Amino acid sequence: METKTKKNVAFRLIIAFGLLIFCRSLLFCEDNLTYSLQNTGGTEKTAWQLSWPRRLNPVHMVIIFTKFNNEAPGVSQAPFWADELFDGSNGSVPHFFDSVSFGQYKVSGEFLPKMYEVANYSNYFDYSQAVIRMVDMDESVDFSRFDNDGPDGIPNSGDDDGYVDYIVLMPRTCPYDFISQHATGVMHMGLTEEYLTQNKSIKGERILIDQCSGCISTASNKNQAIGSIIAELSHAYGTVDLMDRVYVNPENDSAGVGWWDLLGRGALGWDQRDGPVGPCAYNRMLMNSIGPYNCNLVDIYGIHQGLRTKDVGHPDGKIFRLWITSFEYFLIEFRSNNGNNYYDRNIPESGLMIWHIDLTNSNSTEFEKLCDLECPDGRFLDKGYPYGTNPDPLRGGDNLDFWAHDDSYTREYGGNQGDATDVFDGVKYTIFGTATNPNSYTNDSKISGIEIFNIRREEDEMVFDCIVPPFPEKWPGPVPLAGLGYQLSQDESSYEIIRNKEQDFYIVSFGMSYRPDALVIVNQDSMYVEQFTFDLPHEAQKVIEYYLMNGDKSNQNSQIIRKYVSSDRFNSILKNVGKSPDDIGNGKPISWVQKITRISDSEIQHIRSIELLQNYPNPFNNHTTISYVLNSGGTTMLEVYNILGQRVKVIDRDFEEAGFHNIQLDATDLSSGMYLYRLRGRTFSQTRRFTLIK
Repeated sequence: METKTKKNVAFRLIIAFGLLIFCRSLLFCEDNLTYSLQNTGGTEKTAWQLSWPRRLNPVHMVIIFTKFNNEAPGVSQAPFWADELFDGSNGSVPHFFDSVSFGQYKVSGEFLPKMYEVANYSNYFDYSQAVIRMVDMDESVDFSRFDNDGPDGIPNSGDDDGYVDYIVLMPRTCPYDFISQHATGVMHMGLTEEYLTQNKSIKGERILIDQCSGCISTASNKNQAIGSIIAELSHAYGTVDLMDRVYVNPENDSAGVGWWDLLGRGALGWDQRDGPVGPCAYNRMLMNSIGPYNCNLVDIYGIHQGLRTKDVGHPDGKIFRLWITSFEYFLIEFRSNNGNNYYDRNIPESGLMIWHIDLTNSNSTEFEKLCDLECPDGRFLDKGYPYGTNPDPLRGGDNLDFWAHDDSYTREYGGNQGDATDVFDGVKYTIFGTATNPNSYTNDSKISGIEIFNIRREEDEMVFDCIVPPFPEKWPGPVPLAGLGYQLSQDESSYEIIRNKEQDFYIVSFGMSYRPDALVIVNQDSMYVEQFTFDLPHEAQKVIEYYLMNGDKSNQNSQIIRKYVSSDRFNSILKNVGKSPDDIGNGKPISWVQKITRISDSEIQHIRSIELLQNYPNPFNNHTTISYVLNSGGTTMLEVYNILGQRVKVIDRDFEEAGFHNIQLDATDLSSGMYLYRLRGRTFSQTRRFTLIK
């Protein structure tokens, strides 16, 4: 069995590596721009970054409205609603990025007043070139006005890069297979070579446009325009599409993440209305927006009680990451429809959302997705929460998979694109683990051992307890080979010499990248730099874990937390060891820095020896389930008492291992009424009550 598991893991990693090589073969423009396969109807990238060759923050974009021959006769001007796209009001393009990114991304824009009519092109490559040529010949347009990425905020002032910042080509309609099948947008313009415009920069050089200078985004109304612009620009900030574009049949089709994400089906808002929804936890992480620069991303290991967070729109809103394997993990976020995030205002229910991330998959598969939502309502209506009523060989899953293409299938299996039963509300839905529906199994149906329970609402926060056991693949060798680490210190000592000293750890991003590029370890008199030369995020995480936990895979009950560090502060730290940003960035400027810290078990409140959960259902008729969590192995016994204090039932569980357990209680021999049930261990007991109704 162990050999089979190792072969399976090796096979999945080989597949992931093969997909990465395939993605690299589709590079265009410059080597650090990665093509998004999802936009052409293929598979989403398994890597996390979509690096752009030029910085798009801040960005000043221009929209060019177009129509095809004989379309919309008499329409020659931009739509009347174009003024509202960039006015900064709630729901506008600038407001979305400012709100979701906590002020990191500054987006502005304008539009050309004309509606340009072009031929009925069979593909978007020819269309893009034709539109750019047509607009360039329009003497009323000066492309140098849209080169405004320099620090002074003034277009064409001499500090800009000579390229148009960002163009949105916006046709009124999009014929089938113009981009790919029913796709209505693509993250680039498809230009095969740089286009030299007639307009010149202040330096006398002609302004350039290439396929990285914008996108194609179809829209016929304001909400559609805003949603599609935001979706395509978000790709440049690192996000990936989370919907299925490979439709086979209703049984195998996937709704991806449904309405719960801008890059699912939420570009037009919840239930296709009222503007875009906010990104899910996974896309927030990719665009560095779990708090500013992902500083509210917390990695959890071991046993914890009372983990709490505000909603993701709040500056203190955390997202917790629980690793299952070296390439699979859960993300836990709190989303609220009456909280701090304007773009979640229409979600149907507030509560915890549990996302299952598998970096070896895509969202164009039904059962094993890159980013899947663990919905408390399970895969089928009759499954029942938390333990289900019918066996399910697929081990639970979610109802987001069954939608749209076949109404009868949707009705039979309770399919939807997202509803109020998708969140753990802390009232009805309070537990997620090995025995629940859905459950915390891996995508290849192995027990992860992860338990999330006692989910509850306390004022404006969601609170929960959890168990995250170690997994054997976390550190496959003595030191993960993440790239070339090199020593930069005054005495040129090795890392092995300095590792026993008091150290600070920093994640650093260079140049245009939104991903971390290096781990920097600093003490009083020396510094060590581990360069990240890979594309897959779990490889970076393995390096971080190795250094922070000193290579001890058995380390339990700890958290890895992050804190943003200003450039000035980090430059001062480097200066103290006689170095500069150029020494570690190979000449590239530092984009952002995080200080990462491991909080050990001595600083964390532990779960009690026994955690007894409320039975479900309650009240009940004859049968109910009682669940509990043991912090360590030992003997346990369940006792049931009536209101007179008489013990009416005893279930001796003998010795049980640490972890999550449940008892199916048969109360057919008891009469209706209120009872107390107590779970006793060797040194601890806990009591709750239930109601039996017949």
